[in-house]
Amino acid sequence: MENTLVRITITDHDQTVSFLSNRETLLRLVAGCSVNPASLEELLIATDIYQRGTAATLMADLMEFDKALRMKGADFIHAAIAQARTREEPLALAFQVIDDITTEEAFTMRGCDLVVIDLAQQVIQPSAGIVITSEGEINVDTDKKLIKPTVTYILPQEWTVQAL
Repeated sequence: MENTLVRITITDHDQTVSFLSNRETLLRLVAGCSVNPASLEELLIATDIYQRGTAATLMADLMEFDKALRMKGADFIHAAIAQARTREEPLALAFQVIDDITTEEAFTMRGCDLVVIDLAQQVIQPSAGIVITSEGEINVDTDKKLIKPTVTYILPQEWTVQAL
């Protein structure tokens, strides 16, 4: 699978977050759904088993977003979105959905594929360029460069994969 950029938007009962990543990380997040997480935090903890640092990196990025939001207001994220749209590039910042503008950005493909992981509804929705199955095998990201162990995951029965 190519390691191209993908916008990953994750929703739970309390929040929606969106960030750019690669397909390998996406598949590790899908594997994390095999433990039936109810929240973003639970998903990140489950995913950290397959790729250490995922939770810490995303949470640090979201804390930076929150800090900028408190200091500058929503104008900073609106300006960043506008610049990305002008360049027809995906927004590189990890962000939390806070209004209609950020909602539109979180659920729009712009220069990348899109996958929505809805933890509340137990649905994974990939755009046409991405194939996600309810069971599969992923590489575990380790410090060793040569051989990466693989793990098989199976999504719980109540989870569905639906095209966007």
